[in-house]
Amino acid sequence: MRKLIVSVVMGAAVLVGTGVPAEAAPRGPRPAVKAKAVALSLGGKTLWNKDMHVKRPIASLTKVMTAIVVLRYESDLDRTLTIKKKYTTYGDKWGASEAGLVVGDKVKVRDLLYGAMLESGADATAALADAYGPGYKNFIAKMNATAKRLKLKKTHYANFDGLPYPSQTSTYSTAAEQIKVARYALRFPTIKKASATKKITIRTAKKRTYTFENTNQLIGKYPGILGIKTGYTNGAGYCFMFAAKRGKRTQIGVILGSPTDKRRFYDARRLLDWGFGDQTREWR
Repeated sequence: MRKLIVSVVMGAAVLVGTGVPAEAAPRGPRPAVKAKAVALSLGGKTLWNKDMHVKRPIASLTKVMTAIVVLRYESDLDRTLTIKKKYTTYGDKWGASEAGLVVGDKVKVRDLLYGAMLESGADATAALADAYGPGYKNFIAKMNATAKRLKLKKTHYANFDGLPYPSQTSTYSTAAEQIKVARYALRFPTIKKASATKKITIRTAKKRTYTFENTNQLIGKYPGILGIKTGYTNGAGYCFMFAAKRGKRTQIGVILGSPTDKRRFYDARRLLDWGFGDQTREWR
């Protein structure tokens, strides 16, 4: 177990090497996490890491950058996009998650972002990428330009959804750099609101309704949870980008390559408890 050394700086006790106030320090043994790579930060300081600088596929965590790019280029979220067949069939080859959009429908950009963030819908993501590239290739270029702007040196986007093409590892990042993506994403009120929404029903201009339900199982269950995104492919394993706030303290974590769906949420909850200095409670 790593020892937490306390020093006094200008009258305030802090953990050496972290800058984290001692009164906000984690308590108890470090939780065991089964994922391939993990990072947990508090106030921008790393509390816990496991191979956090190793490049790994990130599955649908990719869609967080997709939402960021859309919101950097669009202020009118009530703009409607017409759903094309190429969007609804886009992810068929890989059995991708979909928002269930119907060809010919007209859906607001805001609602497509909900479909992408909650349902991880490849159809919603394809519609956004095509509109804001314009075209898929141009949109992916904007994603990589934004990654460069954020100084993400070990991140590359080969697509806008995290699907395993051209290969399982074509889109990659690190747990540490995905922490930076999460921190930036939460500056956008639309992403923050959407990722914290458990379930929403929207109505389109053509009077069709869609219900999107969040794949993040901590929503509504973990105190202070803020979101933000799940992901899975065979190559990436189960991934999870998450954040929670208690008082003035905000923790952000990333899990890459967890062995099961249930385990990623279990580990995330235990990491957050530890980081906030809470005793771990039984997960139900």
